[in-house]
Amino acid sequence: MAEKTLKIALIACIIIIIALGGALGWALTRVAAPTTIEYPIGLAIAVSGPYAVEGPYRRDAALMAIEEVNTMLEQAGSPIRFKPIHEDSKGTAEGAKAALEALAAAGVEVVVGPLSSKEVSAVKSYVDEHHIVVISPSSTAISLAVPDDFIFRMVPTDAAQGRGIADLIWYYGQEHVVVIARDDDYGRGVADVFEEEFTAKGGEIYRIMYDPTAGAYPTEVEELNTKVSDWVSTYGADKVAVLLVAFDDDGRDILSRALTYTTLRGVSWYGSESTRRPTFLPPEAPEEIATFMMDTGFKNLFPTVGMNPVREKFYENYVAKYNKEPTPYSYFSYDAAWVACLAVLAAGKYDGDAVKAVLPDVCKRYIGASGYKKLDENGDVMATDYGIATVAIEDGSYVWAEIGIWHFTTREITIYD
Repeated sequence: MAEKTLKIALIACIIIIIALGGALGWALTRVAAPTTIEYPIGLAIAVSGPYAVEGPYRRDAALMAIEEVNTMLEQAGSPIRFKPIHEDSKGTAEGAKAALEALAAAGVEVVVGPLSSKEVSAVKSYVDEHHIVVISPSSTAISLAVPDDFIFRMVPTDAAQGRGIADLIWYYGQEHVVVIARDDDYGRGVADVFEEEFTAKGGEIYRIMYDPTAGAYPTEVEELNTKVSDWVSTYGADKVAVLLVAFDDDGRDILSRALTYTTLRGVSWYGSESTRRPTFLPPEAPEEIATFMMDTGFKNLFPTVGMNPVREKFYENYVAKYNKEPTPYSYFSYDAAWVACLAVLAAGKYDGDAVKAVLPDVCKRYIGASGYKKLDENGDVMATDYGIATVAIEDGSYVWAEIGIWHFTTREITIYD
């Protein structure tokens, strides 16, 4: 009996040891496996309204960047992950405010977007007050070049493209330019710099500023035709040009009306960087607009960088992942998201003030798909060259084809053979 009791006791001890060993092993496993630390990255990127077509391209580029950062962290054995939270800013001031408030309510302190200067301007006081870092991939208004705020931008201000457009039009020999531009921060910014630079060369300009919310612009196009006709009679068609500073809907309306005037079809046309969007070409726009742009030799500038390994890899990955080519600003959206994540990692904590403090240093060491991201004292990318493009037909499709480059530092123009 005693022997039987001893055996039972020994068995019980073994069971307890096994159980404890299992529990200890489980506990050790739990300690060894780090708990995931998740930081939110807000995406205040419009995918409706004026950005219904192109906005998703920029959002997808930012999402791909965050996915790549997470893969890198996983491979390094880091417990940190970034979680994208998207809010449609709708391309409006009201939509941008609502998007930032929703992101702030979700605990977001670092945001990629908004896209337009109008949207960024609308949220500036809110993000400064709440210490939320905003990294816009495409806002360019000069009025937002403010030091020591929470707004950072991955592109130069409109001062650069204003100078570039003035140099480009002068290069092609036109001395009298009618500017038809949006009457908002963006349109005024480009038009003001262009006027200053172009008149300094000895040129003459006439400005038509329109309400971008009007939707239709028959009166403005009629005024445009009247002034161009007057100058063509005085100076000749080869000395007169039109500069269009517009976004998608307003720009297409203006072009669709302008193409009905013989005189407007007989002079050279130029556009701001905002006109280099797929929405100005078929299938998003009527073919007659593309034909008009080809007839008038329509040219525009856009921030550009030579093909580097990061740019090339981004392009390959984007096409493979989304089965579509990225739009020009997709490169900047991608870099904005990468910089956002890297700044959080460099700060060592998820805090708007800490991220703001380290972000310029991160950018100074970052070369991305859209080039070198060193910032100036206002938190905007310091400088970049601008590609010169015109409308062409390649493989049966209308495309923006780069024909040259405007060099930021020298202000020289190189036209490719």
